Amino acid sequence: MYWLAGCRGPSRIVTRLLAVAFGVTMCGGLLSAQTQQGTVPASVFLPVSVRSAGLNGAGAALVGDAGAVFSNPAALATLRHIGLEGAYRSIPSSGGVANGALAWRIRQFHLGFGGAYINHGTDPTNYPMQRIPAGSDVRERLGTGSLVYRFGVIALGGTVKYVRLSVDDQDERAWSGDLGIAIAIFDIMAFGFSMQNVGGNWKDQSTLEMPRLTRFGFTMNYVDPQESFRLLSTLEFQWPEGRSSRFVGGVEAGIVVSGVGLIGRGAYGSQPDDTQLSEFTAGGSVVVARFSFDYAYQPSDSRGEPTHRFGLRISL
Repeated sequence: MYWLAGCRGPSRIVTRLLAVAFGVTMCGGLLSAQTQQGTVPASVFLPVSVRSAGLNGAGAALVGDAGAVFSNPAALATLRHIGLEGAYRSIPSSGGVANGALAWRIRQFHLGFGGAYINHGTDPTNYPMQRIPAGSDVRERLGTGSLVYRFGVIALGGTVKYVRLSVDDQDERAWSGDLGIAIAIFDIMAFGFSMQNVGGNWKDQSTLEMPRLTRFGFTMNYVDPQESFRLLSTLEFQWPEGRSSRFVGGVEAGIVVSGVGLIGRGAYGSQPDDTQLSEFTAGGSVVVARFSFDYAYQPSDSRGEPTHRFGLRISL
């Protein structure tokens, strides 16, 4: 009942959500005009959460995981105490991606921190970025910090992010921020809205471009996730700045008995015509008590190669 405290009906909740979302969208649209043209870091929209990668990048309404700091900070609001998450995937030519996230609840507030490191190696096919000389040693570092405030079933969150792109011995840096809203009705359903990279790159005279990405998602649990059977669906619409809109639909299903079980997931997501990204993804989790060992498979990434991601989530 705590999540429903202070609310006077669904209409009040929806009205607040739409009003805040409209204000955030208008603000982001005005600020994005200052975004500079240049190199887009691969870490900006990389689905660093393995669960999100298995659901084809959906994350606006995936609540309760520490990895939410990378997609919608407000989705941290259903975290009960402390959440930890880490993941890794390899890249040809001695490259790789490693990331982690930490979040914890302090009364009405949630704090979250995330980081990612990408070593693209020296193969130019490993990165889809422009203005990078072939054969360069390319590395990226991403750091985020989030603060979320929850009242009733509504949560508002903000994230500040830092990106550093290193090409051989040259560095470029960028600062930006995300805003998010989440509505979680017990463990039954959740709505999520987020706008990433509001205002583009805040750092003057930087060649890094931080394009805006707007998301709206809905997640539904058809059975009580505290029981043995698990069945969840998620729908998400994405509006990348300067590109066509995108739709993602995914499903999770499985069984967990006495804290041990298996969960499978799969998703379809529309992709731009000029990319090699696959429209279908799959994955799964092995659940042991409060530990979830995650796996995600994508038949084709930006290089046209299959990718395998491995991760671990802990909820305390």
